[in-house]
Amino acid sequence: MSLSRLLKDHQAKQASQTRETEQLRKEAVHSVGQFTDAVADTLSNRVSQIFVHQKDLEQEARALSTQSARYAKQTAQWLSLVENFESSLKELGDVQNWVQVIEKDMAQVTAALESSSQGPH
Repeated sequence: MSLSRLLKDHQAKQASQTRETEQLRKEAVHSVGQFTDAVADTLSNRVSQIFVHQKDLEQEARALSTQSARYAKQTAQWLSLVENFESSLKELGDVQNWVQVIEKDMAQVTAALESSSQGPH
């Protein structure tokens, strides 16, 4: 084999390897691009879901806050009713005690009147 033939074979082999390397580089760049797009799509979908969930949570938090305020108002009304009821019961107890005192006084007055009307015997 001649030196020129070896040189031509080497150059042909090098050109073939260069074409193959370039083809592999193009395929790698294309694959990386596809992978990047797939990752970006996945992350974009997840981020979108996170924003939707965040919006839902914010709406639920507002609804919970509104409902809590309603319950607090209702509880305050109930406490007021219980206090009024307790006060009324106390007043009824005072009236009952007053009636008992009056009955006792009237019984004493009646006894004194009966005793004085019968006179000395």
